[in-house]
Amino acid sequence: MLKGRWWHLWVLSAVFLCSSTVAGSTVIDDPPQVSLSHQQGTIVAGEFELNGTYIDEELPTTITWEIHNGTAIVASGDLITSLQLLPVNQSSRDIWSFEVKLNFTSMEPCSCVINVEAIDASQQSFISQLIVFHYGDTSESVVDLMPRAIFTSANDASKLTGTDSIDVFARDDLGDTDIQWALTDNSVIAQSCALSWIDNPIVNWSNPLQSILNSQHSHQISIDTTNYDDGSYSLLLRALTDNFEHSSVSACLTVGIDNQFPTAIISGSTSLNESADIVQFDGSSSSDGIWGREELIFLWVLDGDIDGPQVVSGRDLSSFTIDGSRPGNFSLSLTVVDEVGFTNTTTHLFSIENQAPIASLRVGGQPLSDGSEITLIDSPQWLIECRDSYDTPNDQDGLICTWFIDDEPKMTGWARQLEKPADLSRPHTLTLLVTDDDGANDSITVTFGVQGTPSDPSYAAHEDSSNFEIIAQKLVVLLSIVVVVFTMLYVIRKYTGHSAPIPKWKRD
Repeated sequence: MLKGRWWHLWVLSAVFLCSSTVAGSTVIDDPPQVSLSHQQGTIVAGEFELNGTYIDEELPTTITWEIHNGTAIVASGDLITSLQLLPVNQSSRDIWSFEVKLNFTSMEPCSCVINVEAIDASQQSFISQLIVFHYGDTSESVVDLMPRAIFTSANDASKLTGTDSIDVFARDDLGDTDIQWALTDNSVIAQSCALSWIDNPIVNWSNPLQSILNSQHSHQISIDTTNYDDGSYSLLLRALTDNFEHSSVSACLTVGIDNQFPTAIISGSTSLNESADIVQFDGSSSSDGIWGREELIFLWVLDGDIDGPQVVSGRDLSSFTIDGSRPGNFSLSLTVVDEVGFTNTTTHLFSIENQAPIASLRVGGQPLSDGSEITLIDSPQWLIECRDSYDTPNDQDGLICTWFIDDEPKMTGWARQLEKPADLSRPHTLTLLVTDDDGANDSITVTFGVQGTPSDPSYAAHEDSSNFEIIAQKLVVLLSIVVVVFTMLYVIRKYTGHSAPIPKWKRD
């Protein structure tokens, strides 16, 4: 099988183990598994009883067998009716056995591959292959069968990176063989690769590798992909015998090469006002180069929330939402992990500003603004209200109204009774302080007093007005006396003979 890259497994473990929330409800749906009960390189003659097991949560949609001789399919059939549920299970997955008799009697001698493929209801597939050798009606010593090679990890070798390893099986009827592999992005070969087998493709083969059988009865080859660009390739495999004079048809597997790190990108505001809305941050521009983002695993971590860090992860979880009603300074990081374990992280800093409340004051049902002066009719008490004060919807119900008389806190509440002051010799102040659950506040202060008393803000103004009228009246009388005096002096001077004579000049 394709060997896991242990150095990045911790990243994938952190992604899922640290997750406190997974986007949406997900149902576990693992790919099916098909296992054949025979050794690779089995010699078959006449009827051959193929048997094995199928493992999954439910029965497959289809499960079929094929016999490949070279690049041709020489026989095929269905296995769905032969499935028998076994009285054992592995967790939530059941096990079915199957068996079918394959008739090789009339077949020509071949180095054949039996291919069993199962497809479940989610269109997930699994292929299991078995190399068999058939001599026909002749003896083993007469027939020179060609070698054969298969990928034992055809189901999980979707992506290769760096110098990767992959398990294969290659041999002829006499034993182990040498192996060659090749990578190509040739479009013609890619089309033929869909048929699994290609005869004599023109590619640059690697140097022959001596097959070494491991404990799993397969062989491991090392594939250096560092000189290849990211993209889709055809991985070819063939077996060699007789000093490389004879080669098998080529097994072909479509693989991707991924040697580039993904890019994590967060789009969103850096400064927001507190509101009841949901705030969304977008990571959909994150990408794994030519591979896009569909297979990326997203790990979101929010720091700064009063409830502690929030961690959310999932495949293609390209957005993250928070409650916009919780002010503060936040750090949101996004780590994306691609199929081969490469990661990239970005961090987005943002703040949510608390909105202060707006105070509203009513006395006796009358709305008042800051700095107002009011005269109250003589009464033991008056209704005061702050019901019209408002804030953002998330803070509205938590507003606290505190009432101050002459700068001293006296009571709290949406509506209260203002008691008549004991001291009516001067005006008094009433202050409303409205505070939200984040400590932000707004206030209104008004001056008040009782009508007809010195406490009435208009009382002093009335006294000043009366004094002014008296002074004005006195000035008018004085001015009238002055006018009369001057008039009398003028009349006296005009009509008395005490005026100086006019001198006259005599003529010589």
